[in-house]
Amino acid sequence: MDEQTGVIRPETLALDKLIKATIARVEASHDGGAADTVLFLGNRHQSFPTAVIRDPVLEPVDKLVWMVIMLAVRETGANAAFPSYETISRLANVSSRSTIARAIAILRASRWLTLCGRLRKASGRFRGNVYALHDEPLPLADVIHLDGDYMDFLNKAVSHGHARVRTVAKGVLASIDEDVRGGCDVCALEHPIERRLQSAVGTGNEGPRRFFSFTRAAIQQIRQDSMGNIQARDHRDQNSNSVETRVQKSNAHKSNSGCSSSNNKKTTTT
Repeated sequence: MDEQTGVIRPETLALDKLIKATIARVEASHDGGAADTVLFLGNRHQSFPTAVIRDPVLEPVDKLVWMVIMLAVRETGANAAFPSYETISRLANVSSRSTIARAIAILRASRWLTLCGRLRKASGRFRGNVYALHDEPLPLADVIHLDGDYMDFLNKAVSHGHARVRTVAKGVLASIDEDVRGGCDVCALEHPIERRLQSAVGTGNEGPRRFFSFTRAAIQQIRQDSMGNIQARDHRDQNSNSVETRVQKSNAHKSNSGCSSSNNKKTTTT
């Protein structure tokens, strides 16, 4: 072992061998496509279900809030205190409480999170909620069994103050309606493997046939509605910027006019 090798950590030397072996394997491959490769350089940490990453409805902040809740559960045990908004805000780097509330509502609507009960003190005063976090969206029958207010929650959520919550709630209800019209028993017992296969198998470029709580048509409608909301927001921003620009120009013109008239005044000495 030479002097330079002696100051390098053994794990780095092992990593160097792994990188060289990876390069050799890729170069020897007969696949002529893209050959970008990634290696994870670090310790193994918490694992998360791939379904939450691949969920076509959840936005990044929704997935991040799910992960923060899961971290709290794993660190404190299965029977854990639900993380406060302050904790979620700090760990997820989300400063808005309304954004966190929106994410929790969407997780509940899409059945990643179930509100199982409410805790009250002996005086009857509200103390807190009991939630259940799932590694995949729960079947409708299971959610209704655990959360008797779930359907009422969905019906109220279509009038929620946040457009994204309204869109997701409408998508869940539309999926239920579509299944009923198709003759499906939405509360029938379904094998977990069959549900996972339905959500994993793609059909052409249109994505999965469905994703747990959502049919394909509902997913497409949610995406269209989301794009419409983004375009509407951008249009409002453009209008706002246009108005602001006109106001600034108008004020500047008035200011210049005032200065000009002031400078053009003739002074008469008597």
